[in-house]
Amino acid sequence: MYYINLIILAALLSSCASSPDTDNQTLSDSNPLEQSDSEISRYKEAITFLNSGKYDAAKEIFLELKSERPELAGPDANLAVIALKNNRPDKALELVKLALTKNPNLAQALNLLAYLEQLNGEIHLAEKHYKEAIKNKDDYAIAHYNIALLYDVYLQDIASAIPHYERYMTLTNNKDKATADWLEQLKNNKDKG
Repeated sequence: MYYINLIILAALLSSCASSPDTDNQTLSDSNPLEQSDSEISRYKEAITFLNSGKYDAAKEIFLELKSERPELAGPDANLAVIALKNNRPDKALELVKLALTKNPNLAQALNLLAYLEQLNGEIHLAEKHYKEAIKNKDDYAIAHYNIALLYDVYLQDIASAIPHYERYMTLTNNKDKATADWLEQLKNNKDKG
């Protein structure tokens, strides 16, 4: 179970803090025209720091952005990722909930909230939030992967897991060989059962 949690965490964190062109093109899901080039540049720099494990540098920029633009959800969501990476899940939960008060449709924050609920043993709440993330951003590959794992490992609902694994594979252009192999095994076992 620990191994599965690490897989989910790695997928989740890479999605919350992934490159700006896939998840956080702007500081939040607000109108990018309302954001200056400087803000967007600093945000991208913070994402780069976050992706390279330079959490203190990323945190400093996100805190500055949060101070300057307190209405935006993106900085809070990414500060939640940093808190989680620093083994502070309670702080991460607080920050992700704050982000969702600012933008209740931010798929990355919903995905993170789902993962945190899952850590707390709230599997059905996690399922609800993963579904919300997917509803708000159907092309969010990591949310499909995370809910597939939830169905597969925690709920033992293979029939519900398979379509999400398939969607994840489609969205990632079938680049994840381990998941492709696992999906094939699940399909074969389902057909035999």
